[in-house]
Amino acid sequence: MTTEPATTELPSTGRDSSAAPASAEGGRAVANGAEIRTDIPQFLPVAGHHAPAPFYLTADMFGGVPVELAGGPITHLVGKPVADPHRHAVDEIYFLVSPNPGGARIDVLVDGERHELTSPALLRVPAGAEHRFLTLEAEPGSYCFGLLLGSER
Repeated sequence: MTTEPATTELPSTGRDSSAAPASAEGGRAVANGAEIRTDIPQFLPVAGHHAPAPFYLTADMFGGVPVELAGGPITHLVGKPVADPHRHAVDEIYFLVSPNPGGARIDVLVDGERHELTSPALLRVPAGAEHRFLTLEAEPGSYCFGLLLGSER
């Protein structure tokens, strides 16, 4: 029994992904202008952090993008800080999510002022502001991401 190759409609062109072969190298694939990255997360150093942070989007991907996305699951981080107070040259948006509303809580210190977030929630840390967060509670499947609005960590 033979099967036809699967096709995926690309909204921007109306062409299917089987029309042109994809090229792939080191976690990257390109077909009909769509680029796929599978070399994630990339663990990169961030000032003030105790260990390299997992980045899912970096400024050097896709020919250069104006944002970076780091973070991941936080269930195992309850009561364990991942960074000392630190600053970034760009704004950062914390993005806290969990399977159920209220399933995750973090304490965020921004320039000496405490903010307790309960999922789902977003918080913008202005560029240059000293900040850090501590996970207070996190049900399985809870995540906290930092969206850096620029290429400077």
